Amino acid sequence: MEKDSFLDANVIINYANYQTDKSKEIVNKCHLYISNKQNKFIICYAVIRELFNIITKLTIIHIEVLKKVENISYDLNKSKYLPVRYMPIAEKLYLAHKEVNENKLKELFASERDIFEIEIEKFLKNKVDVKVIPVEEIKADLVSAIRDIIENYADCQILASALQYQKDKDLFLLVTADKKDFNPNSYEYLKEHFNLNYSKENYKFPELLNLMFQ
Repeated sequence: MEKDSFLDANVIINYANYQTDKSKEIVNKCHLYISNKQNKFIICYAVIRELFNIITKLTIIHIEVLKKVENISYDLNKSKYLPVRYMPIAEKLYLAHKEVNENKLKELFASERDIFEIEIEKFLKNKVDVKVIPVEEIKADLVSAIRDIIENYADCQILASALQYQKDKDLFLLVTADKKDFNPNSYEYLKEHFNLNYSKENYKFPELLNLMFQ
């Protein structure tokens, strides 16, 4: 029997960004996985929050790139609004669009955000079977235990939600496209860490399916 899928935010983001014949391999893989849905799709509220955070982040990146297009001397690195981790995305976007007319670029960026948001809304409405673990019900001690190994707080909350939901359920898949925190070696290491340090809690880990490594 096919297992249900607990989806990480990056899989959904890649799915929403899909463009026929234009997308990177991992985007194609995520789009194919969701389009060829085999069983139930589960998402947690921490993932839903991340999806809408991405829309906000995209708006910030677009505004900053437009400032640079309008004024070549504007320094993206000194922006008060652009987190350091988004700098490479903004730089790449600027280089790709610096010759585009400002008004056309504003329209293009607005259209991209609209399309992305529509795809996210359609996904949540048409593809998701179960929404689980409200953010306020995520166990802080479990997040803290995961954070011993994984630095990214959002990832810790998402995995904590998966562990809480998995507890009394048949084994499901944790489906991700994260090459860092949830790569197969890191995930095995995390499981061993829990077996050694939190064996009394008897946490049951979902089966990892990392599309980056498929």
